[in-house]
Amino acid sequence: MLLTALIYNVSVGLREISEKVSDAYDRPARLYPGLMVLSPVAVLIVCLYGQEKVLMWGAITIAASCGGAYALCRIVRNAGQRLQSGLFEKWGGAPTTQLLRHGNKHFDVHTKERFHKALSKATGKKMPTSSGEAADPSSADELYRAAAAWLISHTRDSKKFPLVFKENVAFGFHRNALGLRPFGIGVSLACLIWGLVHAWRQSAFPDVPAQVLISAAYSVAILSMWIFVLNEAALKRTGFSYAERLIQSLDVMKSGAAVLANASERS
Repeated sequence: MLLTALIYNVSVGLREISEKVSDAYDRPARLYPGLMVLSPVAVLIVCLYGQEKVLMWGAITIAASCGGAYALCRIVRNAGQRLQSGLFEKWGGAPTTQLLRHGNKHFDVHTKERFHKALSKATGKKMPTSSGEAADPSSADELYRAAAAWLISHTRDSKKFPLVFKENVAFGFHRNALGLRPFGIGVSLACLIWGLVHAWRQSAFPDVPAQVLISAAYSVAILSMWIFVLNEAALKRTGFSYAERLIQSLDVMKSGAAVLANASERS
C-alpha cells in the first residue's frame, strides 16, 4: 500500500507537468529528459517528507503552468544542441552525410545510386560522383548536408512519414538526455546520499524505513540508466537509424508522386 501510494503521488505530479507540453515532439524528446533529471528529487520529497511538502508540489505545478515546462524544454534542447556538433565531428560527420558518401557501405551501390539520383532531381544539385567525392571530400559533404537539410524540411509531416518522425523523436530524446547526463548523474547521486544521510540522522540503521529504501532504489535505477543506457553509443545507434529512415523517405516521396501522377492521368 505504501509503495502504491508513493508511486501514485509522484506520477500524478509529473503527469501534471508533462500535460503542460502538448507538442508530439517536445514532450518525449525535450520534456522527458528534463523530468528524468528531476524525478529522483520528486521521489525523495514524497518518500521522505510526504504531505509535509504538499505546498512544494503546488508550487511546482504553478511554475509549470506559468511557463516552467516550456523553459525546461528550452534548457534541455540547448544542452543537446551544444553536444551535437562536437559529436558529429568526432564521428566523422553527421550520420546522414556518412550514409550518403560513396565510401560508406551501409547501402548497397545500386540503392545509393538511386538515392543520389533522387536527391539530385529534388534539390537541383547534382550529387558527387565517387571520383569527385575522393578528389574534394569537403565539397561533397557540403552537398550531402544540403541534401539532408532538404530531406528534413520535406519530411515534417508525421502522418505521412511516421517512421521518420519516430526515429527523430528517439534521436532527440537520446541526444538531449546525453547533454543532461552529467546533471542526471549528479542529481541521482545527491538524492541517494541525501536519503541515506536522512536515515542516519533519524538513527534508522539497521532498520531503514521502507520510504528511504524506495527513494534509494529509484535513485540507483535512474543512475544506472544515465550510466549504462543513455550513453554516446546508444545515441550513435539512434542517430544512424534516424538517418537511414530519413534517406529512405525518398521512396515514400517517389511512391506518393507516382500515385498523384496516375490520378492526374486518369482524371
